[in-house]
Amino acid sequence: MTFLDTFTIYFLTLLGNVIMLLMLVIFAKTTGFEGLMRYYIYGKLLQTIGAALGLFRWLIPVDLSIILGNSLVYLGGALEVYCIRYVDKMPVASVTKRWIQAAAGITAGFTLLYLAGADTGTRVFASAMILAVYSLAAAAGLYGCKNTTNLRKTLAVFFVVLAVSQIVRALDALPRGANYPLFAASSLQMLSFISIYMHTLISTMAYLLISREVTDIKLKKAATRDYLTGIYNRMQFIQLSEKLLSLMIRQKKSTTIFMIDFDFFKFINDTYGHDAGDRVLIHFSQKVQSIIRKEDLFGRYGGEEFIIFAPNTTAEDAHAMGCKMKAALEVSLDKDTSIPRYTVSIGTATMIPENLADMDTLIVQADQALLSAKRNGRNQIVQFSSAGNE
Repeated sequence: MTFLDTFTIYFLTLLGNVIMLLMLVIFAKTTGFEGLMRYYIYGKLLQTIGAALGLFRWLIPVDLSIILGNSLVYLGGALEVYCIRYVDKMPVASVTKRWIQAAAGITAGFTLLYLAGADTGTRVFASAMILAVYSLAAAAGLYGCKNTTNLRKTLAVFFVVLAVSQIVRALDALPRGANYPLFAASSLQMLSFISIYMHTLISTMAYLLISREVTDIKLKKAATRDYLTGIYNRMQFIQLSEKLLSLMIRQKKSTTIFMIDFDFFKFINDTYGHDAGDRVLIHFSQKVQSIIRKEDLFGRYGGEEFIIFAPNTTAEDAHAMGCKMKAALEVSLDKDTSIPRYTVSIGTATMIPENLADMDTLIVQADQALLSAKRNGRNQIVQFSSAGNE
C-alpha cells in the first residue's frame, strides 16, 4: 500500500506556517495590530522557526536542532493558545505570569528529557502529549468562557479532535522506543502529521474568526450601549421599549416609565471635577441595575438623565420601586465615601389597560412629572396624573 511521504507532509506544514505568517502580517498591517495580534504573530514565528530547525536538522548540530527546534515550537504554541483563549480581553498580570511559567516549564522539561538520553519514541510521546494539552487548553478556553458563542463551541470541538489525534500518536510512539521511525511511511504517521497541519490551519482560522467576532460584538455594543455606563443608549432603549410596550398592550398589562435626573449635577462637576461626575454616573447606573428586575429596560436618555421601562408595573409598584432605589443609593453612598454625595429626582408615568398610550406620550408624561419633582424641591418621586401631578 502506498502512503504519502510524511517528510513531504511535514514540509508542507512548515510551508503552510510560513504562508500564514506572511498573511497574518499583511492582515495586521492592513487592519492594525489590535489586541493580542502582535503576540499571536510572534507565536507563529517561533513555531515556524522551530519547525524549520526540526525539518532541516542536518544544517546545524542535531542535538542543538532538536532542543532549540522543539523549544521554539512549544513556546510559540503556548503563546498561540494564550492569544486564542484571551482574544477578547487582556488577562491580568498574574495569569500571564502563570502562562510564562508553564511554557518555560514545558520547554525545560523536554530539554532535560532529551539530555537524559530519552529515545525517539519517548520524545515523540512527550511532544505529542504537549501538543494535545495545548489543543485541549484552547478548547477549554473557547467552550468554557463566560460569553461563549456557537463559533467558539465549534472551534473547540475541532481542537478536541486534534488533541485526540495527538494522544493516539503519543500512545503509538511510546512502546516503540528507539525503534520509532520519525518519518516512517505509515498510515498512522501520515494522519499524525496531517493533524499537525490541520492544527496550523485551524488555530489561525480560530484566532482570525474570533477576532472578527469580537470586533463585531464591540461595534454592536458601541451602537446600542452608552460608552460610559454600559447601559442602553437612547436609540436602542426606545426601540426595545416600543416593542415591549406593544406586548404589554396586547396582554392588557400596566406599564411604567421612570424619568430620572440628578439634582445639582453641575455643582458636582464644578466642585469635584468631571472625572468625579463620571464616577457618579457609573455608580448610579450600577446601583440601579442591581435593583431593577431582569425584564426592566434601563437606558441613558441624555447627559445626566436616565430612563427605565418597567413592564407589568402599576403606579403603586412604581412608587415602591422608586423608594427602594433612593434608599439603596443612600446606603451605598454612606459606605463609599469616594463617591460625591448626590440625590436624584424621579418622575413616573403609568399606562393602564383602560387608557392606552404610546411610548412618546408616556415619556412626555414622565418628563412632566420629573419637572414637578424638580419644582417641588428635588430629591423626590412624583407620579404623573392627568388631574395634576402628585
